[in-house]
Amino acid sequence: MKRLLAFSLLLLLGACAAHQAAAEATYPLNVTDDSGAHLTLRAKPVRIISLTLPTDEILLSLVDPSRMLAVTPLAADPRISNVPALAARVARAMTLTVEPIVALRPDLVFAASWSDASLVGQLRSAGVPVYLMASATSVAAAEEDVTRCALLTGETEKGTEIVARMKSEMAAVESRVNRIPLEKRLRVIDDTSFGASMGKGSSWNDIVRRAGLVNAVEGIAPDEWGQVPVSTEKLLALNPDIIIVPGWTYGTPGDSEAFLRRVMNDPALRGLSAVKAGRVYAMPERLRSCTSQYIVDAVVWLARTAYPALFE
Repeated sequence: MKRLLAFSLLLLLGACAAHQAAAEATYPLNVTDDSGAHLTLRAKPVRIISLTLPTDEILLSLVDPSRMLAVTPLAADPRISNVPALAARVARAMTLTVEPIVALRPDLVFAASWSDASLVGQLRSAGVPVYLMASATSVAAAEEDVTRCALLTGETEKGTEIVARMKSEMAAVESRVNRIPLEKRLRVIDDTSFGASMGKGSSWNDIVRRAGLVNAVEGIAPDEWGQVPVSTEKLLALNPDIIIVPGWTYGTPGDSEAFLRRVMNDPALRGLSAVKAGRVYAMPERLRSCTSQYIVDAVVWLARTAYPALFE
């Protein structure tokens, strides 16, 4: 309990500090992105390009779509995006391509921290302000990303409102799942179509923990991408209470439904606790892989699915 109270206090102090920093920010604004690069914004950006789905979702909730020159092609797909209606109001869908971006004369471009360094360098050499962001690996990190995007776009009040809603929704979930003793919490695994599950240090692991569950592979060392290989033999050995299968798979429409049927009907998996109890669920991909503010919706979905009685 003392650790929980201390952690909550640290989160509160961090949120207050972020809010104060954002409230006091003025232009020119000097910032450092997740690659360590320094960036100066001379004025509030009004011509913005987003090249990642998380920043699509954050920015379209912060700024009017008229300020967005472009978002990613993914933003308009309701299977994987939480903002398809807002994305439809943006004129362009773009990926990281130098000439078209330079031609649009953006005030600010958001790109992933793992973007092609050569292309990012070309944009910066052409005078385009580029801010690189890493993918959030927790709810707390997603809150920080919202706060940073709000600061950069001059929408600190909206950013504060979004973070407050995130905290409120998380508190509502935690007030329910905290009733479950740690030793009685259900064990879950995300069984992906490529034979791996997300482990410790991933956004999925934080979603699971906050939903009052235990990630069945949390104790297994993940690779550099946060993934743990899971064979049929490993799955049988782990014997999770719940299996989450993809709600969408890239390039193969309908394959997620087939994957769910294969897991439920595979003779080799009939002995699994999750299969016997009918606890194999397809989670919407827009939630399962989410690292924007909508990550809290993933927590809510998973908690309600695992413990429906708590939400009656």
